Amino acid sequence: MKKKPMLLLAAALTFLAISGCSTPVYEDRYAWSQGWRVGKVTKLIQADEFLKVSGSRCRQFGLGPTDQIAVIRWREVTRTRGHFARVDAGSGMAVGDEVYFNVWDCDQVQMVRKVPP
Repeated sequence: MKKKPMLLLAAALTFLAISGCSTPVYEDRYAWSQGWRVGKVTKLIQADEFLKVSGSRCRQFGLGPTDQIAVIRWREVTRTRGHFARVDAGSGMAVGDEVYFNVWDCDQVQMVRKVPP
């Protein structure tokens, strides 16, 4: 009689342990553990303006003065964070779009529009 509650408890604890150790993978290819996050484009600016105010972070990706940069805001637990990414010409990216982006990768500044559910 006590066997069933113990089995249920063991199953619940196993499930919690497994789910607590996993990290999200967006659309089966953008893994949180590899730096991918979901954010919202809050501003689009020209590269020359961006380079005036950006400091030295990620300057090595060789922006031209006419390249367009997206400023991205995202949440990490309780903090709002900022990031930026180059926007491909003709991408149709706009302020308010939700995107996947990689917070760890300056060399490959990459941003992918989030497909609505």
